[in-house]
Amino acid sequence: MPASVPYLKIIQNNIETPAFPGADIQNLGDVLLSQNLVTEGDLLKALSTQRYKDASIGEILVGQEKINLDQLYHALGVLHRLEEIDLKTRPPILNWTKYTTPQAALKNGNIVWRNTDHSLTVAITNPDNINRTRKYFLRFGKPINFVLIKPTCLHHFIQQSQSAALQKAALVTCPKHKSCRAWSKNSLSKMNGIYALLCTVPALYFFPILVLDATLGLALIALISNIVFRIYCLYTLRKKAVTKPNNIKPLEITKRPKTSLLVPLYKEGAILERLICRLQALAYPKELLEICLIYEEKDFDTKGALDALNLPWYVKTVEVPTGELQTKPRAMNYALDFCNGDIIGIFDAEDAPEVNQIEQVIQKFEAEDDDVACIQCILDFYNASTNWMSRCFTIEYAILFRVILPALDRLKLPIPLGGTSVYFRRDILEKLGRWDAYNVTEDADLGYRLYQMGYRCSWINAVTYEEANYRVIPWIKQRSRWLKGLFLTAVIHLRSPVKLHADIGTAAMLTMVCLMIVPWVVRPLVPIILPMWLISFGVDSPYYSNLPTWYINMLVVTFITSELMSIYLGFKATDTEQHKHLRPWLVTTVLYWPISFLASYKALYEVFVRPDYWDKSEHGLNDHQYADEIEALTSNTGTGAR
Repeated sequence: MPASVPYLKIIQNNIETPAFPGADIQNLGDVLLSQNLVTEGDLLKALSTQRYKDASIGEILVGQEKINLDQLYHALGVLHRLEEIDLKTRPPILNWTKYTTPQAALKNGNIVWRNTDHSLTVAITNPDNINRTRKYFLRFGKPINFVLIKPTCLHHFIQQSQSAALQKAALVTCPKHKSCRAWSKNSLSKMNGIYALLCTVPALYFFPILVLDATLGLALIALISNIVFRIYCLYTLRKKAVTKPNNIKPLEITKRPKTSLLVPLYKEGAILERLICRLQALAYPKELLEICLIYEEKDFDTKGALDALNLPWYVKTVEVPTGELQTKPRAMNYALDFCNGDIIGIFDAEDAPEVNQIEQVIQKFEAEDDDVACIQCILDFYNASTNWMSRCFTIEYAILFRVILPALDRLKLPIPLGGTSVYFRRDILEKLGRWDAYNVTEDADLGYRLYQMGYRCSWINAVTYEEANYRVIPWIKQRSRWLKGLFLTAVIHLRSPVKLHADIGTAAMLTMVCLMIVPWVVRPLVPIILPMWLISFGVDSPYYSNLPTWYINMLVVTFITSELMSIYLGFKATDTEQHKHLRPWLVTTVLYWPISFLASYKALYEVFVRPDYWDKSEHGLNDHQYADEIEALTSNTGTGAR
């Protein structure tokens, strides 16, 4: 038998005669065997593997490197009597969008290729879907023929021909009443900032004591709220967790889903090769894994680095066209149409996830109720020992991801998601309207949006290691973006407080206030709060001496309690072998927190002047110095390091 069989004519796929004359070819395995591409042992192994993988035999064989994609599609063409075509040299008809949208073409893997008086010819990526595809296109009243194309061919064609329509759609996936775009596009928001400034300056000049009293009272309420919230989180974690019945199916009989990892990149040429090595190390079947590297059209740094790399077959690139906006959520909205995973994970350029992280996430989804829309992993830093700022940054993240979020998870309250190492059920993500392209903290916003829709996020003790921002100016820029996003998220979600309370309840609403509003009350008032230190040591301060003694005492006690609470939370959060070396630095965090007041002023300015501006953090500055530590941390899948 010849090594290859010529393609037959394009015909309708209701013919059941063998693809090989005189041979009973009934499935893909027979074709591959006849072409001496695999052995019977390879097929038996693939069939056994298919019991716990949501993948076809062909995809499994490609993942096991028994065949390549070209060989797979050649065999599919032979089996189904389909001609394989290339849309680059033989493009479809110009009006193919009359029959389907670009998004539907990508999702369903088909596109109308030819239209004659007698029939429609549809190019399809998966012949298993022929019957369903025929049923859909028969509505146009013509017999349906098929040809075969590779998914990469379809993606490339739509990316080249429909990028303008897709990038426009990426801006408006989030419902308008839940999006920041109304704020960004409304010039009135800038005027509000000017009005606020015009009112504040005269008030400070003419009524300094009154303004001081009001701001100190506001700070007092914010600090007390923060203390109570943190005590409640600690109390929640001290209580014995209510264990659910063990309903996790053994992985060997549970079908793992296809998982797509979205990795937005911007000027990441320096770290790109190391990033791909870290993602390749993930211990998840490659036939079920899709890594999507997203870069901007005019990001020649990243584009050049990608061109120089020999990417594995399961790694794809998506170029986001230049538009009116350039943000991470807009890029992810655009790229999501080119992904086919049922689970969508997000990673940043500097990330180094534990090798078994996806496996842990899949088991967590399997164990949780249907209302769990996403899983948030722990974020930690591999360069904590760089300097004082990186140590304090690591302590701050440890408090958030090892104390606050686990408590919120146990209480089933809304979780402000991290921008990375978070995994979504795709169907729910689509239902929510994906990400808000105009929100620079799209992660936190989505965490609250999904809660309002009746879903929740769960926390998992699986770690991704990042590069701590250890330089003051970049730290302030990054923090200002976060604060700006929290401000706008609060404006959007709390503009109808009565309805919000009815939707999510009192506890969830108070949680949102503590995590979004309190930081905005405390940080800009740091210059007013800091003199509390002087008063604590009995030093008189101007203006403060006019306040009642009991009020001053209350302020001092609240301030000191807040600082002690932060130190204690840091002590609890660093109760791991990996973090205990940070404990001597806990006391110095009282000098770390006040720095954020500078970021708050920058954020306040940008809220009214350029609310959707993305002040990007630079990555890959010193990760190469921690290569050994990164490998040790990510390969350690036990709990000792946590």
